[in-house]
Amino acid sequence: MQPFARPCRGRGPPPGRAGFYSRKRRAFMGLFTLTFWRQCLPAISFFVLCAGAAAVAHRLLGPAAARLARRLGHPHIALVAEAFLKPAALCMLAVGVWGATALLPEAVRLALPALGAAGSVCSIACIVFITWGLLRAANQLPALIEGIGAHLPLATGRALAVFVMRIVQALVLLVAAAMVLAELGYNINGVLAGLGLGGLSFALAGQDMVSNFFGGLVLVTERPFEIGDWVSTPDVEGTVEDISLRSTKVRTLENALVIVPNSKFTTTPITNWTRMNMRLARFTLGLEYRTPPAAVEGTVQAVAAMLKGHEGVHADTVQVRMLDFGASSLDVTVQFYTKTTDISEYRAVREDINLRILGILAAQGVSLAFPSRSLYMEHTAPKEEEEQ
Repeated sequence: MQPFARPCRGRGPPPGRAGFYSRKRRAFMGLFTLTFWRQCLPAISFFVLCAGAAAVAHRLLGPAAARLARRLGHPHIALVAEAFLKPAALCMLAVGVWGATALLPEAVRLALPALGAAGSVCSIACIVFITWGLLRAANQLPALIEGIGAHLPLATGRALAVFVMRIVQALVLLVAAAMVLAELGYNINGVLAGLGLGGLSFALAGQDMVSNFFGGLVLVTERPFEIGDWVSTPDVEGTVEDISLRSTKVRTLENALVIVPNSKFTTTPITNWTRMNMRLARFTLGLEYRTPPAAVEGTVQAVAAMLKGHEGVHADTVQVRMLDFGASSLDVTVQFYTKTTDISEYRAVREDINLRILGILAAQGVSLAFPSRSLYMEHTAPKEEEEQ
C-alpha cells in the first residue's frame, strides 16, 4: 500500500452533508461569473433608484418645500418638513436595502445566510427612522400651539405647549417600542397581559409618579405660573425654568437649581410675583420728637406731592401720613405703588424717591431719629443722714 493511500480522518465533510457543502461551494464560485452579475442587476438597480430618490428628496425636494412654506407664511410647517428630511432619506435607503436583498439571486442567499434577516432589520430601521422624524417634528409643537393661541381665543402658554409636546413624544416612543417588539416576534398581547398581572405592584410603586403627572396636568391647565415666572412657595423661591411630566425646575436667587415634584404645587400656596401689575413700596420715616408740628406737617405734604408727581408712581395710590408715636421717633408711614414690576427698575425708582426725600427733609430742616434711650439717675440720701 502506498504511504499516502490511507484515508485522512476528520478532513472530509460530515456524512450526509457533502451535498450541502458542494452546493455552497458552487454558489460561492458563482459570485464571480458574468451571469451572476446579470442576475444581480435588478437588485442593484432598485437600490440605486432608492438611493437617488433619497438624495433628491433630502437635497432638493425637502428644502424646496420648506422654502415654499415660509413664503406662504407657514414657518412651522417648514420646520416640520426640515425635521423629516434626514429620517425620510435614511428610511428610503433602508427600503432600498430590503428590496435589493429580496431581488438577489439564490446563489447569494446560499453563500450569505444572514441576508435572510435583512427584511426584519430594515423594517426595524424604518421604524427607528420614522420615530426619530416624529420626535424631531414634535419639538415644533410648542411654537405651533403658541402660534395657534395667538390667533384664536385660546388660553395657551409655554408650559402647556411643552407639556403637550412631551406627552406626544412619550406616545410616539411607546408605539415605536411596541412595533419593534412585534417585528422581533414578541407577542404584544402577552406583554400587556403580564402588565395586567403586575398592575397592582406597578400601581403601588407608581403612586408618586401618577400624582406628579396629574399635578403637572393641573399646572398646565390652571396655569398658576408659566416658564420664566418668579414664584415663591413655603419651600422654594425663584424663576421657573421648566415644567415636565413629573417635576418643575426652579432657579433660585443663589442660582441653584431646585427640582420640585409637581404634586407639591397642588397642596401648597403659590405666590406669582411676575403677574403683579404694579409693585408695592412701604416704609416709615422716623422724625425726631423735637421736630415742630408745622415742620412735620410740611414734610408730609411735600413728600406726598413729590410722589404724586413722580413719573414712576401711580399717583392715586400715594398715602403719606403721620400715624404713630414710636419709642424714639414720630413715625410717618409712606405707601405707594410703582408702575414697573421689574425688580431692577423698581429699585431704581426707590433710589430716586429716597434721594428726593432726603432733599425734602433738608429743605424742611427736619432730621431723622435713631433708636435712643434716656436714663434718669435719682440721687437718694444715705440712711444715716436721714436719721440725723
